[in-house]
Amino acid sequence: MNRSLYLRFLTILMVAFAGWLVLWPSFTRIAPSWVTAKIPYRLNLGLDIRGGARLSYEVQIGAAIASRRDRIIEGLREQLAIDYGFHSGTGRLTEEASQRLSTKVQFRRSEVDNREFSVVFRTASENSRLTNEMLTQRDMRLVRREGDRIVAALRQDEAEKIERESVEEAVRRIEQRIDALAVRETSITTRGETIVIEIPGSDQAYFDEIRDIIRKTARLEFRMCADSSTFLERFRGGGELAGRIPAGISLESETVSVGQRPDGTNNTATSPYFRAQGPQGRRDLERFIGSIRAEIPETYDLLIGEDERRTRRQTGEVTADQKWWRTYSVEHVAHVTGDQIQSAEVAVRQDTNQPYAALSFKTDGARAFAQITSDNVGRRFAIVLDDLVKSAPVINEAIRNGSASITLGSGDFRSQMREANELSVVLRAGALPAPLAEGAMDFIGPTLGQDIIRKSITAAAMAVGLVMLFMAVWYGPAGWVANGAVLLNILLQISAIAFLGATITLPGLAGLALTVGMAVDANVLINERIKEEQRTGKSLRAAVEAGYQHAFTAIFDGHVTSFISGVVLMQYGTGPIKGFAVMLLIGIVANLFTGVFCTRVVFDWLIRGLKVKSLSFG
Repeated sequence: MNRSLYLRFLTILMVAFAGWLVLWPSFTRIAPSWVTAKIPYRLNLGLDIRGGARLSYEVQIGAAIASRRDRIIEGLREQLAIDYGFHSGTGRLTEEASQRLSTKVQFRRSEVDNREFSVVFRTASENSRLTNEMLTQRDMRLVRREGDRIVAALRQDEAEKIERESVEEAVRRIEQRIDALAVRETSITTRGETIVIEIPGSDQAYFDEIRDIIRKTARLEFRMCADSSTFLERFRGGGELAGRIPAGISLESETVSVGQRPDGTNNTATSPYFRAQGPQGRRDLERFIGSIRAEIPETYDLLIGEDERRTRRQTGEVTADQKWWRTYSVEHVAHVTGDQIQSAEVAVRQDTNQPYAALSFKTDGARAFAQITSDNVGRRFAIVLDDLVKSAPVINEAIRNGSASITLGSGDFRSQMREANELSVVLRAGALPAPLAEGAMDFIGPTLGQDIIRKSITAAAMAVGLVMLFMAVWYGPAGWVANGAVLLNILLQISAIAFLGATITLPGLAGLALTVGMAVDANVLINERIKEEQRTGKSLRAAVEAGYQHAFTAIFDGHVTSFISGVVLMQYGTGPIKGFAVMLLIGIVANLFTGVFCTRVVFDWLIRGLKVKSLSFG
């Protein structure tokens, strides 16, 4: 044999060995430990074969756009405060500067369009302070100017960019959260604003845990409490808004620390808040806050948190109906956010045996945290997660070590530990760019999955077996060469799936069966062409060369047209259709390699190496 034939034969052996090496770790019963440790590739069975859950979530793009709009408003407020001389331009806008600015200009968010807001100046002559350049620099456009009012909105191209990036970022965050839980073989796909997550398995509690972690927005903020504010006093008896408090909600007062005197002692004030009990009470509070939104100054927010002190007064195990909820008056501006967190871990307090989430900040976060705590010693600091106040401790001294902690409220040790772990996972992965609305949740039980596996393997084995039997009977020795190519073809297709990290689904198995049929069809064309050349009196060697040469064009054209169809299906198809397309494309490449290259090498070896002078082609 010449050197070229040796190289081609060695290429086939190397490809076959590489294919087996990729597949070997998937056969855990025969794969030694060093193989599974060193080779990362695995054969993943799809949800329709193994069984599991399919979750769907809708990315709330409107919330992401509204969040971007609100950040722009804060930037404009700071700029106008500088122009009016209320703010130096260093650090965040102070509460005093915000209050002074509110006497000059008011920002009002649109209730209809989350891209739009209006700016109302005290006098029409002052609206020139908000220039078109200030808007365009912040990706806004001017809608109209009318007297003392300016209406602006987020540009359309910027809104579309936020929509696209929000979905991409949500997928990335979800992947990070799932990876942190060591959940393997999970498939995440997108359909517009919908994210579809497929998780193999059969444990309902396992699925519920993943659902809870995925749907947490995990937007963490540290805000100063506005305990000195008096806007809730209007709801007391005799106030003009007292009649708006619904049944089940009461207005209470507490004495809290609101700052430090020069001598080091704390100033106190009586701070009002609303309170209600149980899940229904919490929902009533949320609706009530929504109904009085216009009565809350724009520099403040009214948020809900658990009233732990009142809840803990009750004896025995506290049920959800016994939990108390309350409001916190906080500043609108978040001084430190979750984006500035370096790490989050679960820890347990030695004195109380209570789990909590221990946080450490990045350099900029540690600097901001130290600044805000040193400037507000003696005041309460609200730790807010997804607009829910987790705790509101008093700042006793400046915190300069770049760390903080979040307690988990009431509950037994096990539930607090689970909540602390989930919170740490989502904080490490980062906040979602927008909330997720949970859609349908479909289950495929493990029994159904096993039944599908048995039937699928049986059907695939029967199809391949019958095809190989036909080739062996009809074409004799040449048919056995084709059968060897078919087996190598199957090995390469399955190993390619494992190497690419793709998942084998039922449509994928259908694609495998189809490409096996295409591989046999290519060998049929070659064998029939060789038979025709032999009938003209050519030698075996000449007939083989002519047969491959003349059959290749038809084989190549047929595979190219199928390849184009597969590319279109993969580009525009979703779910099962894409799985079929992936297997089809892999199979076409494997067909050309095994059906044309490999079988030609075998025939050349028989003719040139073993000097075979005659060979039956049926």
